[in-house]
Amino acid sequence: MSRKSVRRSLAMTPEMAQRLSQIASTKPRNVSEADLIRNAIRHYLDEQEDLVGSRRHFQRALQARVDELEDAIAFQLNVLVYLLAHDQETVREAIIAARERGKTLLAQMKAVRAIQAVDP
Repeated sequence: MSRKSVRRSLAMTPEMAQRLSQIASTKPRNVSEADLIRNAIRHYLDEQEDLVGSRRHFQRALQARVDELEDAIAFQLNVLVYLLAHDQETVREAIIAARERGKTLLAQMKAVRAIQAVDP
């Protein structure tokens, strides 16, 4: 575990203190109430979306980047499918169709992703 150099003090209700003691009593001897408080703070900080460096921030940034790449790949795949045609007019039509249908496909993919996020 990392070296601790910053001290904080906090006040809590008697009920919170009692609950903390109960939880600590179920843990191994080397886990103190201070360890439990640190873990709770660490978990809270990791869950903060707007805190740069938090897990939630990283997950959100990574998901945004994956979405961007997925959009680009979907468009390119649509173009490639339509490029199976051999003449220039068909290629031009294929690119237009890929752009038009690509938006619909991306909207459908985002809707599925939103449903999956709500119902894991």
